[in-house]
Amino acid sequence: MILSNINQAQQFLPSLNLTLDNDRFKDFFRRAQEWLVSHVIGTDIEETLEIDMGVGQDDFHADLRLLCQRVIAEKALLDAIPEMDMQLTEAGFAVQNNDDFSPASSQRVDRLLAKMPERIAQDIDGLVRFLMRYSTGNGAYGYWRSSEQFNYLTAAFVPLFEEYNKIAVPKAKTYEDYYSALETAHREMLNVADYYVSKAEVERLLELYRDDETLQVHRTAIVFLKFAGVAAFNGDMPRARNAAVQARETMLGSPDSFPEFKASSAYNSPTVNLNGGKLVNLL
Repeated sequence: MILSNINQAQQFLPSLNLTLDNDRFKDFFRRAQEWLVSHVIGTDIEETLEIDMGVGQDDFHADLRLLCQRVIAEKALLDAIPEMDMQLTEAGFAVQNNDDFSPASSQRVDRLLAKMPERIAQDIDGLVRFLMRYSTGNGAYGYWRSSEQFNYLTAAFVPLFEEYNKIAVPKAKTYEDYYSALETAHREMLNVADYYVSKAEVERLLELYRDDETLQVHRTAIVFLKFAGVAAFNGDMPRARNAAVQARETMLGSPDSFPEFKASSAYNSPTVNLNGGKLVNLL
């Protein structure tokens, strides 16, 4: 396991003051790791981090390991809190007492539960930024870019929770809310953009984006396309169409940089433009 004991988790969670048998918490670590693998890192990264390091050997993956352990510890604690002080007895559920500590108020527990999803989302963003940085060119984690997890996170050009929330109205409250939106946002982006720039061009830009081969003009168009997808997902179709038209105008300014758009019927039709920020001449 990437993180397997309470002592490791305590460096990220000082409040995890447990003297209980480590096995009682171990399954929460296991399930948190499974969640992180399926959502972000994939099995290849997992296998890399699970290779045992010999005594005295350098850990070449120490930074990545730390980022993953932090998320696993936080996710495990979030999942464990509701039941860690509960015991099922023959007479039903009972609360476990400890004479050395005073029970925390329900308000303090609620504040902790409310804060943890935000912290998890921030730390996953840090992990994704790290992987994005060190998976390009000759980066050590280039193989992550061929994973299902990478393709899913980049499907709408918004692989970060923070980035999504700068666009979305309403904002995602948890990482799960953001994560579950990506597939639909991708589909909505293609549907809106097809009329203005063609699906083929969006798919081509996705390939360039994933391969880290975009030029500045591509990145400008991508900004508008991500707005189109997120706005459409949130039901704001006027905003989505305006963003798609802005992507189109970017491409019209440099058509040779967007060959699929130039070769499509969208290049000559529809006749649309933005006038004072408003979409006009919509066919």
